[in-house]
Amino acid sequence: MTSPGGRGALTLTFDNLGEASSLAPGEDPDPTSLGRHPSVTSVLPRLLEALDEHGLRATFFVEAVNCERYPDALREIVARGHELGHHSWAHETWAELDGDREAELLHRGLDAFAALGLEVTGFRPPGGELTPRTPGLLRESGLRWCSPAGDGARVEDGLAYLPFQWPLVDAFHLMAAFVDLRKRLGEPRAPADPWQMGRQMDAALDALAREGGHRTLILHPFLAVRQDVLDEQLRLLDTIAARARAGDLEVGPGGPLAERLRERCA
Repeated sequence: MTSPGGRGALTLTFDNLGEASSLAPGEDPDPTSLGRHPSVTSVLPRLLEALDEHGLRATFFVEAVNCERYPDALREIVARGHELGHHSWAHETWAELDGDREAELLHRGLDAFAALGLEVTGFRPPGGELTPRTPGLLRESGLRWCSPAGDGARVEDGLAYLPFQWPLVDAFHLMAAFVDLRKRLGEPRAPADPWQMGRQMDAALDALAREGGHRTLILHPFLAVRQDVLDEQLRLLDTIAARARAGDLEVGPGGPLAERLRERCA
């Protein structure tokens, strides 16, 4: 997919928020720490300020448990003009769920967003993989687009797909947990430093601007608790905004782009 003007289209997204980003699935945090995770109290305000400064809008895929733990932060994201997306309840690895659990977590999360009056139309599976049941569940639940790992923006049976590719995910480069995936994709097995990560993302953005098509960028606020990671995320936002101003890229959240794609395929 390329933007109507022939430019490359970049879906700008952030994943994870609060304690859910650093806990094993289903694990409960220390209750005394609730409401004080630095990804929410320190990093999120910096990112929102930078997005405002650059006139950029993004999709924040957050675990729905944050509706209980950080409702004001979610309201602030929406008030700033950004989109919220469903990212499971507490970052459960989606492809490992059985059918009953998958449906339970999807609906529990949607109910939590609705209880705050927050509209959610997009879904990203933690771990990047959908199950064979997921597309039908999303459609039945009224969700309109999803962003799994893969290639090729498209519409299938009325559901829009805006996939992501791992080289445009900061965690893929920075975290030791991705060593096996990096090896499979022919990348260095050792984690990159933030500077190296940024240079690889710059190259991917260069290719998108040059060749057109669609890509999805994923940044993680919990990684930006480290100042060097935050500095690189902010630099990337500056670079992306400059490309948008120059007309090289169309940049925005997933929802509007998914709707345009659905209209084209109608």
